[in-house]
Amino acid sequence: MAMKNRERKYKETSKKYFDQQSINYFGTFDGKYCKDMYEEVIRKIKKRPARSVLDVGCGTGAMLSMLIADDQELQVSGIDFSEKMLDQAAELLGEKAQLVLGDSDALPWQDDLYDLVLCNSSFHHFPEPLKVLKEIRRVLKADGRLIIADPWWPNPTRSLINLFLNSPFNYLGDVRIYSEQEIGSLLLDCGFKLVEWELILNKFSIASATAAKTPSCGSAP
Repeated sequence: MAMKNRERKYKETSKKYFDQQSINYFGTFDGKYCKDMYEEVIRKIKKRPARSVLDVGCGTGAMLSMLIADDQELQVSGIDFSEKMLDQAAELLGEKAQLVLGDSDALPWQDDLYDLVLCNSSFHHFPEPLKVLKEIRRVLKADGRLIIADPWWPNPTRSLINLFLNSPFNYLGDVRIYSEQEIGSLLLDCGFKLVEWELILNKFSIASATAAKTPSCGSAP
């Protein structure tokens, strides 16, 4: 029960934070930081083009909008638990994308549906990352790809940040900043093969993985 309450608190804090930022997201620190990732993520995507894409934690829909601009035939979907962020996405994308208000650890799509799933500056918000990865693995096609772009800090800074995020003073709703080893372990536990981990500008990392086997999520750091 205590664990469920903790997870609920993280989600409620994060939702409140992003609802407040939604109107002028790209004028905020988080928005500017996230925007810096887009060009690098798209560079990764272009190495192996997809026909169907799901953005988990799609926010304002900016990434999906950029992908559609390059390929009008691309089938795109997005999910986010901030209603106000999703309102911005709906205004930007209109009928060009399927947008769903919901939780990333319970994706409302059928198995083996997408060629590519993106998590752009969203993975560190998930209080149950194994559940999210298991769901992503479920909706990915065989040999489908997952790209996770997320903030990165070296130790000891990362450890200090994670101490703060695990404290009662955390007003952001962020859960954890992951090392390369932690991301690799989580992916392996959920049926993924880590293909590449790249540090960009010493400020964020991009992990590229493929669906390798039937997921059997267990414990992970």
